[in-house]
Amino acid sequence: MGVPWWTALVADCPLPALLDCGQAAGYAACALRAGVCGVIAHVSVAQHRALVSLAQVTGGHVMERRPASLDLPPRDAGPVLERYLRRFAAG
Repeated sequence: MGVPWWTALVADCPLPALLDCGQAAGYAACALRAGVCGVIAHVSVAQHRALVSLAQVTGGHVMERRPASLDLPPRDAGPVLERYLRRFAAG
């Protein structure tokens, strides 16, 4: 759907919003430049280094793979989800 769609979707979300860019390093770079706080990119070592350098400038974060899945409790899932997302966004 694109970076503008993602940023609009998560604009009011107080939690870290990680965009999975797959193998698209250019898409990940575009997202970081647009202010996305974190991207997931399975890219070459050189591309990863470049994305990390860009993330340092933009205040973002780059992950090499998706975090493990999370089973949320049926009630009061908000705090559990927030801790989970912040742990991966912090790096």
